[in-house]
Formats: sequence, structure tokens, C-alpha cells
Amino acid sequence: MVTADEIRSVSIFSDLGPAECERLARTAADIRLQAGEYAIHAGDERALYAVLEGRLETIGVVDGIARVVGGRAAGDLVGEVPIAFGTPFPLGFRAAEQTRLLRLSAQDYHALVAAVPAVGVKLGALARDRIGGLQGITADRPPPRALVLGERWDPACAQLRRFLDRNQVTFTWITPDTPEAAEHFGEPLPEELPVVRIVDGHWTLPRPEHRRVAELLGLTTHPRAREYDAVIVGAGPAGLAAAVYGASEGLRTIVVEREAPGGQAGTSSRIENYLGFPSGVSGDELASRALEQARRLGAEILVTRSVSAIDPSTRELHLDGGDALTAQTIILACGVSWRQLPIEGFDRLIGKGVAYGAARSGRRTCTGSTSTSWAPATQPGRLRSSSPHTRAA
Repeated sequence: MVTADEIRSVSIFSDLGPAECERLARTAADIRLQAGEYAIHAGDERALYAVLEGRLETIGVVDGIARVVGGRAAGDLVGEVPIAFGTPFPLGFRAAEQTRLLRLSAQDYHALVAAVPAVGVKLGALARDRIGGLQGITADRPPPRALVLGERWDPACAQLRRFLDRNQVTFTWITPDTPEAAEHFGEPLPEELPVVRIVDGHWTLPRPEHRRVAELLGLTTHPRAREYDAVIVGAGPAGLAAAVYGASEGLRTIVVEREAPGGQAGTSSRIENYLGFPSGVSGDELASRALEQARRLGAEILVTRSVSAIDPSTRELHLDGGDALTAQTIILACGVSWRQLPIEGFDRLIGKGVAYGAARSGRRTCTGSTSTSWAPATQPGRLRSSSPHTRAA
């Protein structure tokens, strides 16, 4: 339990009287972390923390990799910007060593400020000073890891960009008709498009397979072992949740994903009905946080691999490419595959920024028949059906 003396040792609470300190000590949470444990993830709801013992690392995630961009020592506050400006945490914080924190909910903080306005004045001043540091961290973005050269309406280019984006790989997209495209690409423009250029290794690949791109970027495409406690097929929300729970129990866990973590949910702009996110969450953020959590707990994530066969008697899975895995438990979280309309020339429209669906207002008129409408898509190549009387794409 946090004591009144520890409350008074926090800079913004130094002028509180004994009664206020005792009351705050009863409402504040006492959090103890081991090295590597997260106190806060990026996007968490606002709250105010104070480091009583130990040290926190400030974590920014770039290309799916956690990067230390700062820290907090004993006596420092964490969360003054979210509390002062009403925003979620822009970065994560994890313990660099055994660490003890005081946590005050936003509701309890505002109740304190109503009674002692001077606390709010002090925190506001700290938040304004901290904003400058956050702007510097945000501006310090690493260069792109890949360059993509391709036509705007080429489905293969759209698929390649979507693959990189969903695997959290930073890249720059260049179209051949862009002025000074050759200068930006760094070499003469090839005729066969799309082309991806891996910046670090200076590899240039025309019309590349996604697996080859993943290998050159350092993404995991081959299992590290043959035997696992749990093999999970599919890295959507269900598959990643299973990976988190399995790995957290100490099971040797691997997830096999044919494209990118996140599944269908990873392409959604907003998810309102997922447990634990009362204000909603984007599919990309949900997938990113779940992936980070699964990896932190020790789960292995394979991308660009699919399961070609499963032998239930031996619990053996055969992957495309020849690898075979055995497991005590196999979990199938394969998600959905969209059907396509049997219309001549339909393939030419895939990846061209059109969507299939019917408006709610047309529902009455299309009973017993199929009604279609075409409109610009919010996400290129994604097909939606908004009426039960239309065919699911």
C-alpha cells in the first residue's frame, strides 16, 4: 500500500496537507513490476503514474519492433500529457528493472484537483514541457525499409503495399509517372512492375513473391523447431488471443499465418464491439497490440506460410514449402475467405478501388432478387456486402 509520506515525495503532491495525503494513499494503486513487464501500452486510457522505485523505459514501436526512446527514474511522473490533454498514451512504458509505481485514475485525479487546484497548475506546467520532447520523438522516424515502384491501379502493386503495411513495415511508394521517380528509386526504372527495393540490403525484386520479401525484411517465415505444445493456424484476433494465453502459460506456441497478423479485423477502420475497448479501436491497432503481446510472451509468429495438410492421428501439420510440425494441441482459427461474383471481367476490378454492396434504402426493393451497386472503396480491393439480399463477396 502507498503511504502518505510516499505521496508527499511526488513533486506535484508536495504541498498537500496530511488529510489529503492520507486520502490519496487510500485511493492510489500500488503497482510492482519485474524487469520487462509493461506498465502502460500505447493507446491505453489516461491515468497518472509516479515512479516510486526503479526505472521505466519509454517504448515506441517501429516496424513492429519495440524501440527504447526514453525513460523515467524514481520520482518522475508518467501520464501528465494524457491527463492534462485528455488523450490516450502515445507511447508505452515498461520496467527496466524491478520497479514500483503509484497509479491514480483520471477520476481520482480530477477529484483531487477540484479540492486542491494548485496540483492541476503544477501538472499542466509539466505537461507543456513534456510535449516538446514527445514532438521530438515523433519527428525522429527511421527511414523506410523498402521502396515500392508500381502503377496506381495495378492489383499486384496494391497487394504488395497492403502486405507491407499489415506487417508493419515502413515503405515509400513511387509511381513511374512521378517526376524524378528514378532519382527517388535510386536506380533506372525497370520495365517489369511492381518492383520492391529492400533499402538495407540493396535488393531489388521485380514482381516479388511475398514470402521472399518477408525473408529479406527479416520477418519470421520458418519455424525454429519441429515440436510445439500448441500450433495455431491463423493470426486473426482469435489466433493471437490463443497465442497470448498459451505463451503466458509457458507453452511452446507457434502461429502460422498465410499473409499478415490481424486477419480480416486488421483491415477494419473501427471496431466497436471488441472486449476491453469501450471507445472502439482500429483493426490495425488491435492487431498491432495483440501481436506485440504475443511476441513479448514468447509466441512464435510465422507469416506467408499456410497449412497444406493435417494428420489428426499424429497431430502433424504440413506447411507449404515442405516443413512439418507436430503439436500436443492444434487450434484452427482460419477466419474467412471471400467468395467472388461470377461475373465476366470481375477479376479486372479487384484492387481497383471499387466495392460491392447495396444500400439499406434498397433493401425493400431487392427482396427475392440480387441488387448491386458500385462505389469508391475506402480500402482498395476490399469487397463489402451491406444487405442480406446481396451475395457475399
